[in-house]
Amino acid sequence: MRTTLAEIAAIVGGDLVGDGTVIIERVASLEDADGVSVSFLSRVRQAGRLKETRAAAAIVPHTLATAPLPIIRVRSPERAVAALLTVCLPPTPPAPPGIHPTAVISPSAVLSDDVAIGPYVVIGDRATLGSGVAIGAGTFIGADCRIDAHTWLFPRVTLYDGVCLGKWVIVHSGAVIGSDGFGYTTGEHGAVKIPQVGDVVIGNLVEIGANTTIDRATLGSTRIGDGTKIDNLVQIGHNVVIGAHVTICAQTGIAGSTVIEDGVVIAGQAGLKDHITVGAGAKIGGQAGVTKSVPPRIAVSGYPARPHEQARRIEAALVRLPGVLQRLRALERRLEPPENDGQP
Repeated sequence: MRTTLAEIAAIVGGDLVGDGTVIIERVASLEDADGVSVSFLSRVRQAGRLKETRAAAAIVPHTLATAPLPIIRVRSPERAVAALLTVCLPPTPPAPPGIHPTAVISPSAVLSDDVAIGPYVVIGDRATLGSGVAIGAGTFIGADCRIDAHTWLFPRVTLYDGVCLGKWVIVHSGAVIGSDGFGYTTGEHGAVKIPQVGDVVIGNLVEIGANTTIDRATLGSTRIGDGTKIDNLVQIGHNVVIGAHVTICAQTGIAGSTVIEDGVVIAGQAGLKDHITVGAGAKIGGQAGVTKSVPPRIAVSGYPARPHEQARRIEAALVRLPGVLQRLRALERRLEPPENDGQP
């Protein structure tokens, strides 16, 4: 990457304040930046950090008028940096063009001419791979899987039979999609497995983090909607239906047959009970235990999950509880009748 600050301002659609001829060679944090770096500042209240950085320039919120270095003012510094990195430092696909000679591909699989297949990939019967698909080393793609155009699977992803991925999907290393759901009934000698014969259908522009697992449906489909982003180490149970543009952070667990509607945000380590619905636009706090359905467009937190403000009041009351108990015991001692000394 080697460009001018003026060219960067054009890429991100920002307002340049300062010398546009400054040469930029990399993007870095304010702490790690040097004299050929452009950095970014997310919030105006942190503007004092610009006095300490060695960056040549910074991308800043549009409400910041001046700074001790050249700046590019934009509506969203995070989105601007994303656009800049996409243009100047595009991500590297998980495999180079062509098919590696160690790949094992079923004769009945259908692959577009421009796929990229890495070493030791296995592709099962009747699987179909669209244009621009890239598959990293050691990945397994089961029978009857469908992978649409420009989807990337990084090394050691596992797709069980019948998994369908849309266009521009990214699946990171270690993810397992289509494993059996945890479906059992009680038999005479313990748990009896219910065959899991459904599938998994994932929409377009979905990203799935490393070591995340998505179970196939018992019957029908487990579904992930367009634009949804799933972090590392997330567990999604069988027959879960997740809408469009949902964000799910790491170590979240979603039990079977739960419905997550469009635009929901789920923070890290949240747990969601089976057979509930989280309404569109709702927000689930970190480590929340969601035991019943959540209405649209409200925030919940705590265990069991409650409206966020109520949960905060309960947490504050718990912090004060030891002191309250101490005062209560003191008051009880004051109110106790004096001991009988034997006098009439």
